[in-house]
Amino acid sequence: MNHTMKALVKVERAPGLKLMQRDIPHIGPDDVLIKVRATSICGTDLHIYNWDTWSQGRVKTVPLIQGHEICGDIVEVGRNVTQRKVGDFVSCESHIVNYNGEYYKRNLGHVAPETKIIGVDRDGSFAEYIALPWQNAWVNPPDMPTEVAVLRENFGNAIHTAFAADVKDKVVLITGCGPVGLMTLLAVRGRGAKTIIASDISDYRRNFAARLGADYTNNPRENDLVQLVKHVTHNEGVDVL
Repeated sequence: MNHTMKALVKVERAPGLKLMQRDIPHIGPDDVLIKVRATSICGTDLHIYNWDTWSQGRVKTVPLIQGHEICGDIVEVGRNVTQRKVGDFVSCESHIVNYNGEYYKRNLGHVAPETKIIGVDRDGSFAEYIALPWQNAWVNPPDMPTEVAVLRENFGNAIHTAFAADVKDKVVLITGCGPVGLMTLLAVRGRGAKTIIASDISDYRRNFAARLGADYTNNPRENDLVQLVKHVTHNEGVDVL
């Protein structure tokens, strides 16, 4: 294996990225090295690329390799790693947590003060290789399509949202039909929601929501969402937002 890789790097605190050669990361005893098959683009990546007000306050260190939605193949494992192996096809969790910390023990590792997000707080997946703790690499079936595996974390967010409330036989309102919103629509439909209302300003996304099973769609710039909800629910309001 070569010692360097191609990567898209935020090289200065300004808009843009630079394609350049970087050293392939070394792994620690509890890490795995992943050869990236695919990495998708999140809204966070666009914020950092454009270097808007949010990213100027959030990103503390540059140079930085962006990207945090990823799937790939493990090509090296650290000496302590026994639950992952070379050749595993994995999708990755983007939050690097303290697996021995009190927050993690309470299932709150994602909001612990010491938690780091790849592609924001440390080098991410817009590269040929990435090193991560083995716990952040979730093994996929070998035949899972790459375009599905790369969105596994996103779908996990949608599933978490769908299970945060009892949606069976309920009226559910989804405000925002971006990728995670659409995945949430699929999840609540699968959990037995009675009626799904989807709201978005994009014609494309509203049409997509209808194809996925939304019973009603609404453009809040053109139509009063509150009035639609009142009409659909006979003035009762939605059960789950």
